[in-house]
Amino acid sequence: MRHITGLLFALLLTLTLALPAQATEFMDMDICLGRKLIARILCKDELEVNYVSRVHENVYLFSVFYANKEARFFVGVYNDMIRIQGKDFQTTTRSIPYHFDSAAKCSVVDYAVPECLNTERLVCCSEKTIEEELDEKFWDRPIPDLLEEDLQRALQGDNATQPEDTTDGAAQ
Repeated sequence: MRHITGLLFALLLTLTLALPAQATEFMDMDICLGRKLIARILCKDELEVNYVSRVHENVYLFSVFYANKEARFFVGVYNDMIRIQGKDFQTTTRSIPYHFDSAAKCSVVDYAVPECLNTERLVCCSEKTIEEELDEKFWDRPIPDLLEEDLQRALQGDNATQPEDTTDGAAQ
């Protein structure tokens, strides 16, 4: 009976979390947000929170040692809201707004728990593609270096004019 109740609860949670919102497309960032928020809610170090599995398209399961036993938490990450529900501690339910910066592929959460001393904002960024990293590395260089490199490419390219050979004309 207990397993059926747990299964029904998980199914109900999954259905209610997935109703109106769309999933985010950055799973690594969602897992980071879930881990950091659960740690903040429980006043624990984020290294104590373990990612267990992906339950649904945008719902993840985490575990942490809490209240003298292992506790599991569901985390649903949507366009502008994160919902956390304790599997064993159902009174631990939070809906937390967050901001996603699409240019930097980072999410920022301003969330503090009165019992915890740590009140800094939580930031999680998605891993960048190789092309994005190269582009970022390129634009992080000083402008004179960029101009010098562009000049060198122009001088070595097909459109570069070759210096005239004046020694042949003078010898004749």
